[in-house]
Amino acid sequence: MKNNRSIFCILSLAFLVLLLSTGESFAQPTDAQIKKDVMGPKTASLLLGGPGKIEWSSTYKKYVWSRNFTAKVKTDDPAVFVTVKGYASYDVMAGRYVYWKSFTSSNSYEGLPNLSASDVQAVIKKFGVKEVMGNYAYSQMVGDVESMGLSKDPKFEWHTPISVSFNVVAVYAQKGSHGEETFRVRLYRDDPKAEWKKIGSTWNRSRQR
Repeated sequence: MKNNRSIFCILSLAFLVLLLSTGESFAQPTDAQIKKDVMGPKTASLLLGGPGKIEWSSTYKKYVWSRNFTAKVKTDDPAVFVTVKGYASYDVMAGRYVYWKSFTSSNSYEGLPNLSASDVQAVIKKFGVKEVMGNYAYSQMVGDVESMGLSKDPKFEWHTPISVSFNVVAVYAQKGSHGEETFRVRLYRDDPKAEWKKIGSTWNRSRQR
């Protein structure tokens, strides 16, 4: 039994060495080929990352050759683009590289204007202090909020063209304390040109106690 396991390990190692050496001896996909495989009709540009590499995919149980890319993709709005970060994956078959699929690591939006301080004040007026703070934080407040507005470090994050998150800062008193709190607000709308329809909030509990 031990001999069988040893033989299996040796054969597996030999196969891996052969796979890697064969992979290096055959031409890897060129930049032009990768762009042809990955780019679609809405892709405005595609920037390839460093050299690709062969690795074992534990999810799909096979060896693949992958290379990172950053793509700029058009949306229905000519002024807005999606920046897609991901990687192209190829099956390694006896030294040949056969395009399998591409995977997306992250999306971000370019061309969507962030809300200004006055825009945020309009949001606060529309939805109210309670909605911006959330029920629990609002219930802990003593008196009225002294000030509320866009944070100096808002950390805008566009999830889609119809949803964005950012930080709002409020100054108010709680039982036994008084100071500044940060809330992570997320807005939703039905259309990129429509008014904000819904709001969600997370209390960051930034105050020192």
